[in-house]
This record gives sequence, structure tokens and C-alpha cells, in this order.
Amino acid sequence: MRLLWLGKINQMTAVYIHFPFCVQRCQYCDFITYAQVGHFIPAYVEALKKEIQLLLPGKAKASSIYFGGGTPSLMNPEQVGSLLEEIRQSAGINDEAEITLEANPGTVSPESLTALRQGGVNRLSLGIQSFFDEDLRVLGRIHSADQTRQSISQAQQAGFDNLSLDFIFGLPGQSLVAWKENLEEAVSSGIQHLSLYSLIVEPNTPFERDIKSGKLQLPKGDLVADMFELAMDYLPTQGFNQFEISSWAIGKENESRHNKVYWQNQDYFGFGAGAHGKVGDYRVENTPSIETYISKMAEPQPISGFSPANVEKIFIDQYTAMQESMMLGLRMTREGVSENKFRARHRANMTQVFKDEISTLQNNGLVEWHNLPGGRHLVLTRRGIMLGNLVFQEFV
Repeated sequence: MRLLWLGKINQMTAVYIHFPFCVQRCQYCDFITYAQVGHFIPAYVEALKKEIQLLLPGKAKASSIYFGGGTPSLMNPEQVGSLLEEIRQSAGINDEAEITLEANPGTVSPESLTALRQGGVNRLSLGIQSFFDEDLRVLGRIHSADQTRQSISQAQQAGFDNLSLDFIFGLPGQSLVAWKENLEEAVSSGIQHLSLYSLIVEPNTPFERDIKSGKLQLPKGDLVADMFELAMDYLPTQGFNQFEISSWAIGKENESRHNKVYWQNQDYFGFGAGAHGKVGDYRVENTPSIETYISKMAEPQPISGFSPANVEKIFIDQYTAMQESMMLGLRMTREGVSENKFRARHRANMTQVFKDEISTLQNNGLVEWHNLPGGRHLVLTRRGIMLGNLVFQEFV
């Protein structure tokens, strides 16, 4: 039975599939992930197929598909392929679609990587976090630095020519020299995309307990800022352009198209336990429980505009939509928020709606106007990039 979403839907479909299974939870993680429950994976994949069957028929072909987690590489390539086929049968997949799968070193092999690539996955995002074993031990990662290097090489040999690496900086005991060595090795490995995130100590994680007990000590804020600035200065000299606060790529063709859907405040479907979606005038969130998700998808489905797995449905009013366009769009460091596109989308002038906020940010040297093709764009300054949270809170 097909479900119809309320609100206007773009002439493109972006799909996020959440796979909340891990070998073990990392010390810093507060994501919706679970360890030691792999026996649920087959039933979970079948539940994902049912949710796709319910929501995607009649929608435009998928232009971007992202398998996130968790550790999606714990699925076997056949399971990944079956989900792609379900999307293909329900809505279709564009020939040029970007299909990304997150993977962790230690959970992939030459055989699985080759099968994934041949099965249609054309972009791989490796969560390596560091090339130093001592950092990986602190973070509670299951892989070693050598396994990371092997996984990068194996992915390239399998045909992945759009390869992204995730790093965390500001780790306990991490020096500026060690951070530079991480970046240098990443660049020399021949990858096309980097995502760099400052460590955030989340509440109720083992990491927080170790910090509070004094077992671990975080570097001072100035050092963390120096690490970020080092990346901003060094990576462009190696051909990597910063196109979003945390993201660098070689050439526009290697910029994450799926993540741009989020930053441009476009629609996307979220499938799976704990998945979020934004389609039309609603943001939705699925139950975080794997077992509840599986059982919900097994129930008879009444006609509805939403997934039976939804536990939250938030209507997005016009002003909230405008706030989101500003907060998300300003993350894009090159184009920021287009004045003309904002007007066309929201039928309002952002310099009037957010006159005071923009003035405050300009006076503090955090944003500036750039004349780009298509008109004026409000863009973060370098200082604004460094102090992004101060910018975004103006639109909350």
C-alpha cells in the first residue's frame, strides 16, 4: 500500500538508510547504535525494504543514497544490493546517482569491497579517525592504523575513485604535529574527500566519565582551534577545497552531494531505526529501537502520510523553514545562502526577515556578502567559520 507525503516534494529523491549495528560502541559515541545484536540484521534489512516499499513508490528517481550508521559495512554486499534493488523497483535510481556507504576498517575485505563496488556503491566513507594507534585506543575503535592503510588501498583497488576519510581532532594527548601528520598521510593516500570533526564530549558516554575522573585530559581550546586553522591553511595547498565547515574535497565532482541535500535544506527520506527525514512540510524521526522498528514494519499498514515507525512528526512553519535555510546554508563556506534563491523559495527577503541578525553578524566580522553568479550570497568569513556556532545561534 502506497503512502503519500503531505507538502511539496522536490523533483529529486534523496535517501538516507540508517544501519545502527556496530561491533562495539566507541567511547565517545552517542549515536543511535547498538553492539552485540547482529542476529537482528536479516530481519532489520527486511523491515527496511518494507519501509522503502511504503514510502518511495511514485516519487522521483533517487539521485543520492547514503548508508549511514552505525557500521553499514557489517551488512554483506548482497544485503546492500537488495536494498538498492528495492529503491530501484520502488522509485528508480538515476544513472548518475551518488551512492555512499560508510565503512570501518576491520569490517571490510578486498572481496566485500569489490562486491560493493560492482553492486552499485560508488562512494565509500571510511571512519578512520586517526592514523595513530594510541588515538584509536583512546577512542575505543576496533581497528588499527595498519588496518586503516590496508582498507584505503583495498578500496582503491576495488575501483572506488570517490573515497572519503573521517577524522576527529582535539583528542586527549594529540599534538599539532601529530595532527599535521594525519593530514599529510591522508593527502598522500590519494583520497578525494575529507571530513574533519572536532571531538565533542557527549553526556553519559564512557568518554565523559573518563574526562570527569581525570583519566583523560582534553587539549586546551586554543590548541584545538590551531588544529582547525592548520587544516584550513594546509589542505588547499594540496588541492582540497573547503566547501562546508567540516568538509574538504578535490574538485566539485567529489563534494558530497548527499550532504549538500541537508545543507541546502532539501527533502530526504530517512529509513531505519532512529532515522530522521524531511519531506514536504514535515520533519520526522523513527523509533530508535531496532526491535520496535522491526515489529512496526511487520504490522498491517493503514493509509497514512507517514511511516508506521515514526515516533515524532514536526510540522515546519514558514518562519522555522527560513531559520533552517539560514543555519544550514551558512555551513556551505563557498556559496553560503543565496539572496535570490531564498526569496524564490520562501517568498520573502532574508535581509528584511533577518535584518537584525545579519547586521549583528556583519558587525562582528562573522559574515559578509559575496557577489556570485546568480546574485548576492551571504557567506561566512574565516572568523565566522571558526566560530560557526555563534553564527547559527542567531537563527534559533
